[in-house]
Amino acid sequence: MTEQNPPISSEIKFHMVRKIECHKIVGLAGLELLEHEAKYLEFHRIAGVILFGTNVESFSQVRDLVESVQERMSGDGLVPIVAVDHEGDFVGELKKLIGIPPSAMAIAATGDPELAYDVALETGQAMAKLGVNAVFAPVADLFLDRSSPVTGIRTFGRDPEIVGEFVASTIRGFREAGVLTCVKHFPGHGGSGGDSHETLPVINKTMEELQAVDYVPFRRAIEAGTDMVMTAHVAYTLGDEAAAKIPASFDPKFLQNALRAELGFEGVIITDALEMEGARVHSREKYGGLMGGAERSLVAGSDILLYAAPIPVRIEGTGDENPMIAVEVMQTIIETLHKVVDPSRVAQKLEKAAENHEGVRNLLKILDASEARIVKMRKSASQLNTARTPKPGGNVISLGDFASTPPIYKTVAERSIVLLRDPESFIPLGKDSVCLLLPVEYVPGQSLKRQDLDVFLGGLCRMFPSWKFVRPVVGFDRDENDAVRPVFAPPSVSTAPVDGEDSHPVRSPELPDDALIVPVFSSRGVPPDPFLDRLAEFVEDRHVPFVIVTAWPVTSWIPESVGCLVTLGASGPVAAAAGAVLAGETAAREAPEGIV
Repeated sequence: MTEQNPPISSEIKFHMVRKIECHKIVGLAGLELLEHEAKYLEFHRIAGVILFGTNVESFSQVRDLVESVQERMSGDGLVPIVAVDHEGDFVGELKKLIGIPPSAMAIAATGDPELAYDVALETGQAMAKLGVNAVFAPVADLFLDRSSPVTGIRTFGRDPEIVGEFVASTIRGFREAGVLTCVKHFPGHGGSGGDSHETLPVINKTMEELQAVDYVPFRRAIEAGTDMVMTAHVAYTLGDEAAAKIPASFDPKFLQNALRAELGFEGVIITDALEMEGARVHSREKYGGLMGGAERSLVAGSDILLYAAPIPVRIEGTGDENPMIAVEVMQTIIETLHKVVDPSRVAQKLEKAAENHEGVRNLLKILDASEARIVKMRKSASQLNTARTPKPGGNVISLGDFASTPPIYKTVAERSIVLLRDPESFIPLGKDSVCLLLPVEYVPGQSLKRQDLDVFLGGLCRMFPSWKFVRPVVGFDRDENDAVRPVFAPPSVSTAPVDGEDSHPVRSPELPDDALIVPVFSSRGVPPDPFLDRLAEFVEDRHVPFVIVTAWPVTSWIPESVGCLVTLGASGPVAAAAGAVLAGETAAREAPEGIV
């Protein structure tokens, strides 16, 4: 009789850990592949890499980086996944080279799903020229909890059917461009006001409620052929608030029962970044053993573990200890393993171990089925449109490499500016009008991206040459007369002149008493009531004529007598479209249902 669970030898554990490596996508440290990263990619046969803004400088540099990754990972004959977060507005890691697409909510505000297809096609074609073959988009979450700093204008709105239609159109556009898609964050992040970067959010919904609402866009995404589904580091009570709080990324109820069995998804399931607190709060309690920690997500049903952080140069000890493994030592270890590990015999040894160990046998079955899905996706990536283009000379991107602003981005911007007050509250402003733009910014936590307000403010100032702007306001207090006074962010590079024009920004944050002030409100989530109350009081005290809201459509604080223009973005094309409305050249849209 075979013993069910004999001890696992160190050799088998090592081979099993190495087998798990092909289920990872990892970040890179900089603009070129470092030597220890190259050795890691070559030895471990991981699924691919994810690029961020820190990896992007120029067209030729990105192509060189991608080629280095491909060369080091060519041993298994498969194309590595080279992924990027490039959704639009807040999230656009390639914006330095190919511009920033409109936000999902701006696209939905046009009411035309075909524009979602057009934007994705344009964006995907530009990505493919860089060698990027996967995008972590579109967002299939719903904008249900307005306080959420995770959803907002990253979503296509609140209506599940409408969101599903725009999600499906986006997937079709990227597919036509030859780019793999990854919808997120299953089973839906929209019902929580928490930020899974910094905590484990809990959503108190029943399975029936999730199926009827949150699942709808994901069903449409699967029908449209999405290649990947990203899971949420969010716990769902399913009607039992006393139940253990397990993130969906580690919960087979959602990965195997819901996503696979119920929704019929046969593609690749990938976790959100495992460095996020929503994952760590669970995985750090599951340490030890072969599948301890974050890797338990594979047993629950995930295929790929996403690590956004770069492979460390050295593994640090705890407390005041010295580094445990320096990069030179790591390289030596990998080089030694190359010599002693015979890949052709690893599978044989694991199969042999599985004969006498039920746990190893079951785990191998899970990993083999998962690896087959990854291999299928990577083969699909090799068939994508990756036609090479000549590399531009020099180390800096030239304006001719890509259109600075694709026409479709301008079209969406022009059709998505939303007016929330009587049009008569917006008296057309002449080009010689004088105005001081006051950016007011609220972003909870340090892990979330901010809008690039300098681009938006600078764009308006170019249209209205007498306009100026100050550095962002991050809060309010009261002066000695009990009047509300803005608290400005410390000076930084973000307050540098736009396009070298010193006349646009105001270096000093003092606000002249007679200045016509227009707040530009960029909020990620809903600020606390004291913040909004003081902002509203400030607007009334300074007789502000109108407010521009560029991010989350948080508008309840704005006095009824004050005009409100919602832009759903802060890119250059959005600034141009907003300026045209303010100048009376074009008309804004009325707020569409389910958007604002």
